[in-house]
Amino acid sequence: MIRLRFAIYARKSTESLERQVMSIEAQVRKAREMFPDVEIVLVIEERCSAFEPGRRPLFEQLLADIDAGKLDGIIAWHPDRLSRNEEEAAKVTYRVRKGVIKDLRFCSYHFVNSPEGIMMLQLALSQSQYFSSKLSNDVKRGMEFKAKSGWRPGVAPIGYLNNVVDHTITEDPERFELVRRMWDRLLSGLYSPPRIGEMAEFEWGLTTAQHKNLGGKPLSASGVYRLFRDPFYAGLVRWSGEIYQGKHTPMLTLAEFKAAQAILDGKPNSALNRSRTLVEHDFPYRGLIKCGECGCQYTAEVQRGHVYYHCTHRKKGYKCSQTKNIREEHVQAAIDRVMAQHSVHVKFRDWALENLQTSTWRDLQTEQQAHASRRARIAQLQGHFDRLLDLKLQGLVGDADFQSKQNALKAEIAELAQQDDRVKEDEDKLDKQLRRVLDLATYGAGVLQYGSTAKKRIIASRIGKSYTALNGRLDIEISDWLVPFFGLATPSSAVRSPKAPHRVEQVRTAEVRNWRSGKGKSAPFLADHSSWLGRLQEVRTRLHEAINDLWLPDFDVLGDIGDH
Repeated sequence: MIRLRFAIYARKSTESLERQVMSIEAQVRKAREMFPDVEIVLVIEERCSAFEPGRRPLFEQLLADIDAGKLDGIIAWHPDRLSRNEEEAAKVTYRVRKGVIKDLRFCSYHFVNSPEGIMMLQLALSQSQYFSSKLSNDVKRGMEFKAKSGWRPGVAPIGYLNNVVDHTITEDPERFELVRRMWDRLLSGLYSPPRIGEMAEFEWGLTTAQHKNLGGKPLSASGVYRLFRDPFYAGLVRWSGEIYQGKHTPMLTLAEFKAAQAILDGKPNSALNRSRTLVEHDFPYRGLIKCGECGCQYTAEVQRGHVYYHCTHRKKGYKCSQTKNIREEHVQAAIDRVMAQHSVHVKFRDWALENLQTSTWRDLQTEQQAHASRRARIAQLQGHFDRLLDLKLQGLVGDADFQSKQNALKAEIAELAQQDDRVKEDEDKLDKQLRRVLDLATYGAGVLQYGSTAKKRIIASRIGKSYTALNGRLDIEISDWLVPFFGLATPSSAVRSPKAPHRVEQVRTAEVRNWRSGKGKSAPFLADHSSWLGRLQEVRTRLHEAINDLWLPDFDVLGDIGDH
């Protein structure tokens, strides 16, 4: 009698539907224990899914070896290890029926090589396919429900972690701020995504979260682009082609996300995309200046120990006549002059922040009154709706009139209910931006003097709307939201008195600290106080107009904008 040659086929995929299946090592061990007398000439271990045909190269090779007469039979843990789809199930049963596969043996299923046995095998394989399809649909429905509920299915993106206890997504304390720093670099309009990826890998040491044998590696180039295209960071969940409002903590605002997409798309009119030449070298203001004649960007180079900025002359079909270079010292001096016009003393910043808190408290009282008024109006509209319903039930209002009035009432109620959230969100955003403006006005000059080239670029790109060079002269167009604080660099012009500067400054500082008490106010201070309030209100007004198009850096407690 011819001794049959068998191959053990053990398979397990990492997909969620097969996580409970016995491990490959256990499948092989159990097969050897249950069939010690058969000739096992080959052991195949495959870690692939069998839900779709054509995705298992080792399984295809196994069938090819059987067709070539190198093997006679297969040993597996269960029929579902061989197939979970109709096409490959048919390949197995057809070969059994034709005698190409002379025998099949299973550890947890009894197979008899007969017409009835083949029919039962077909039923077992069909049942495996049915359960796979059903489980797959159930999983898809569950994931869709989770997405609609505001939580992203699957693994959280870098910067976030999956909470396995309550199945939510939380901030990753090790990576959240680093990923936000990547977005800040992109929003500055000064760095390309590949350059940001290099900074994240080599300068900040950013890697993906470790999940068993996966992760713990830097972001790939394509991974950086996927990160910047993912609306999840703006508080949204994208799933199966739909966008849902997420419940996780957003890393950036929707306006910032839209601005980032405009930068990635290369839209020239984007407010955050005014300087499209990206930084490849550490010239502080490369990419900011454009030629006043041909419109080309200015580049920079080192000549005789000095850095010079000059036109690139890259406009096709036009011969630009600009040949004069601008030394970096002159560019720096021009930016410093602009910054000086928009700088304030740290005492003014402290006073302004205190005033901001007080004015916010006053605004809160006003908003509480408006909120109460909206609640009263909603209650009134609800009463109208109830009476309308009564009239409808009594037959006193027709269907068309009822539907029209009902829709109008519902629309007004919904609008009033949404106003509270919008007002609170706008006020919080405005206050945050105003604090950043005050920080920029207080610490920006120091960053321009002592900061790195990257930090200087950020400050210059924020205070200047455009930088235009013509005939060796640089013209800076100030950003629309900036308000000149000239004259407020110290608490008062009297502080600079040559007779007693320290004494006067101490007196004026005490006045600033006690500005709300109404006691001991000198006439110059009262005049300054009125001027300061006016400037502060003007900043607030301008910020409100540009709130959705404006990106400003965050300063830390030391007056720095972080490590760039």
